[in-house]
Amino acid sequence: MRLLPVALLALPLGVRAQSVEDGSDAAIGPAETRTILDRVGRDLKSPDARVTALRRGEGAVICGSVDVKNRMGLYTGPRGFVADLSDGFFGRVPDGPELLSPSRMEDYRAMERTRDLYFKACLR
Repeated sequence: MRLLPVALLALPLGVRAQSVEDGSDAAIGPAETRTILDRVGRDLKSPDARVTALRRGEGAVICGSVDVKNRMGLYTGPRGFVADLSDGFFGRVPDGPELLSPSRMEDYRAMERTRDLYFKACLR
């Protein structure tokens, strides 16, 4: 009989622990990596997201790429994200259709902040 590690027993069936796919977590350290993975899981509701290309931006900004699954269970392709650890902000760079049809003005402002912060702090 094969025994599973105790940590795996705590996960719901069908869910795997998040990790950074390309080893780029070494660039930001374990504490900030855990913060990013927690935000991806919580804000993007994707416990099996593929996180890559982690790097430091300007100041307390962490940049990276994330690939999440759609409703059909298929990965949608990597998109950039930005996290400002100084104020707890996190956002995935929106695509065109998202910008054209926000459900609320606060959502539109958050998408614009994400775009601005990503372009200023991550694309240098």
